[in-house]
Amino acid sequence: ERYQGRCTAPLLVDVNAGKIVTNESNEIMVLLNDYSRRKGSFDTTTIDLRPVGMEEELDKATKYWFNLLWNGAYRCGFATSQVAYDEAASDVLKGLSEMNDLLASRPYLMGDAITEVDLKNFAWVTRHDYAYTVIFKSPGGRIAQYRNIAAWVKRMVSDYPKLLESLDMSDACGSYYRQLFMLNFGRIVPNIPSAREWVSAL
Repeated sequence: ERYQGRCTAPLLVDVNAGKIVTNESNEIMVLLNDYSRRKGSFDTTTIDLRPVGMEEELDKATKYWFNLLWNGAYRCGFATSQVAYDEAASDVLKGLSEMNDLLASRPYLMGDAITEVDLKNFAWVTRHDYAYTVIFKSPGGRIAQYRNIAAWVKRMVSDYPKLLESLDMSDACGSYYRQLFMLNFGRIVPNIPSAREWVSAL
């Protein structure tokens, strides 16, 4: 209640000090995972998204997918020349193709177990169909066209049902139309399905 600063999402705040810790999603995920480990709250039912010994591999994968997909979609949306758009679009198409191929031989992006890389890409994938492809003109069609990515999404929500509870598709995708006035002058928000409806249609 005491914090009076600007709010962004996501945002990790030290409520005792009334200060922002970070608003960078990757840092928040790493900090919370490390905090759980230090507190000794990991047990046989706990998911360690950043296993000890995999840090370098996870950071490398995060950077790779960021360049192709996560930042690629934004570069499509904010491109100020055809050349810039074409380069970004090419990266997105490459990322989707490589992810689909990778998931043909493993259940999760880093192997047999879920990691932070899966969660980060899950957040991107859930915004692709109803935000990035429309308002950012990001290419690639629908996620349903990528059989292995679609199967991975279904596996994620089946193995970890609370993922669906944490995802508000209408807000997650709709905020792009409401906030990016320069890309959507009328602030018209299209019909966006619920997360459960979207997954069922894959």
